[in-house]
Amino acid sequence: MSYRLFGAETSAYSTKMRSYLKYKSVPFDWVPRTQETEDELKRVSRFATLPVLVTASGFAVHDTTPLIEALEADSPEPSATPADPALGFLACVLEEYADAWLAKTVFHYRWTRKKDQRLAAQRTIEDYYTVSPPADRKAAEDLAIETMGAQLKTMQLDGELGDALEKSFKRFVKLLDEHLKKHLFIFGERPSIADFAIAGQLIQMMKDPTPAKIIEKDGQFVAKWCEFMTAPTASGPFAAFEDLKDTLSPIFADDLGLFFLPWAAENLENSLAGAETFTVTLGKDAVALAPLRSAARSFRELRRKFVAGQTVEALKAFTDATETTVFLLRPQRVDTRSAAPAEDADAAEASESEAGAEAEAEAEAPESADAGEARGGPRKRRRRRRGGRGRGETTAAESEAGEGDTAEAADDASGDGADDAPAAEAGAAGDDAED
Repeated sequence: MSYRLFGAETSAYSTKMRSYLKYKSVPFDWVPRTQETEDELKRVSRFATLPVLVTASGFAVHDTTPLIEALEADSPEPSATPADPALGFLACVLEEYADAWLAKTVFHYRWTRKKDQRLAAQRTIEDYYTVSPPADRKAAEDLAIETMGAQLKTMQLDGELGDALEKSFKRFVKLLDEHLKKHLFIFGERPSIADFAIAGQLIQMMKDPTPAKIIEKDGQFVAKWCEFMTAPTASGPFAAFEDLKDTLSPIFADDLGLFFLPWAAENLENSLAGAETFTVTLGKDAVALAPLRSAARSFRELRRKFVAGQTVEALKAFTDATETTVFLLRPQRVDTRSAAPAEDADAAEASESEAGAEAEAEAEAPESADAGEARGGPRKRRRRRRGGRGRGETTAAESEAGEGDTAEAADDASGDGADDAPAAEAGAAGDDAED
């Protein structure tokens, strides 16, 4: 089966999906989103977000995470999913980190500094306007910058979060670099779902002056890894857990456990509670935020996977040692009717979210098809949650941020506006509908 992948060089999720398809040797044609392909993209896809994978039968799928899961099931080799259950779960955590946290970091660096803004706007307009460039180039660039800047609030980037993202990113680059000095990929001798997701975001950062300098200074091995990740090949198997722990543990203990996981856990709890705002300590700083429902849903799914993996001794020992267990397990709740702790916190969470956040999302979301249909199966229809765990349904802002694969903006901003936006913003300024 041959595919067509509509994407953009400014889209982290497009990069993620293209790299994965190359790794799996899946036949596909890369179709950049431009003036020339815009009408065709609108014909094949109901959503104005990237990437879009179109099957031979003409069926379009946006969400990269479930799409990769479906392709992994159909074509197990070369595998991008560690067979070791502990490593398999940690790969999911790192993928979520990329999709939900690094995507914010990309957006923050790209659209909050004047030099980065201008260069990003120039790139996107150059890529999109392949036939008739705008008469007033600077006005088009200004419009793109204004449009993307308006999305900062929807991604929690209009306040103090940016400082935490920068501190986290600088740590992550150093920690990942130390890890990649000893390992070709994050989990050994072949790329995993985590490699594709993280590289997709970091490749974008290497295009922007401010984060590119950070990677150049402290991430020599990271930069080489990003180059290799554009079309990776497996040189061997995934490594044993014991061989990875020494340099993998600090990534979780000194970055994810101080920034991403506290944010994700508090965002989830406050989304379930219906809070309008919440405060969370990230590193050493307290940050006030408004909950993002889409990020809450995807992190809830991650917690469910963790509960299922609690029987894996190595995994529990790892999360205990890195002090991340507390974020991956739902806080114990008290049943007010009996004043006794609820026995199954995750069951309670699932029940509440079905009645609350998910019900709301179901009411909001347009219909879409299951990601598995990309495999050529029956086209079953279901209600899509805007922004959920398959980033592919984000707004233009997300395209720039990364899973479109950016789940956050998709859920809390208008995901349909891209169709009506000027070409510079809809086609260039942001297409990531990632997962």
